[in-house]
Amino acid sequence: MSFWSFPLTYTLRNVIFRFVHKMLPCRLFLGYIYKLPSSATWCTICNCHIVESATHLLFTYPPKHVVWNEIIFEFLWSTVDITDILERCPHLDFQSRLVYCKFSDVLLPAIVGLISLAEIWKAHFQCVFNSTAFNPNHVLHSIRRQIAIYIAEQALTD
Repeated sequence: MSFWSFPLTYTLRNVIFRFVHKMLPCRLFLGYIYKLPSSATWCTICNCHIVESATHLLFTYPPKHVVWNEIIFEFLWSTVDITDILERCPHLDFQSRLVYCKFSDVLLPAIVGLISLAEIWKAHFQCVFNSTAFNPNHVLHSIRRQIAIYIAEQALTD
């Protein structure tokens, strides 16, 4: 199944497009655009000298790592890890390794990964704009809700 045939919202397509093309507005990208010093690209949330890249922003920041591990445990095969998802995101190639999903009759592993990516993105920027901490439990709830909505919509079309 091609990326454009997935039933995704425009927000979800936007986030994925920006991630694939390395254009997410993370500190590393903004530092490149605005010619900022390297210290301006460090993650302000982690309070250490880690560059805030798109990968850090969406995957390796510790609370987001927790979210990914929960999603993998709940929806995907137990042998999949964050590295597998990271390797496949830039190419949108989820079928070669992420072949199992608990609800495989109505839910593709790619959809789980894409919905999770978009919900983590939305939660991150809600935290930035509202000056609140990233809450993995809220994000997991949001991902589960979006997956349930997706499954319900697929049941309607069948």
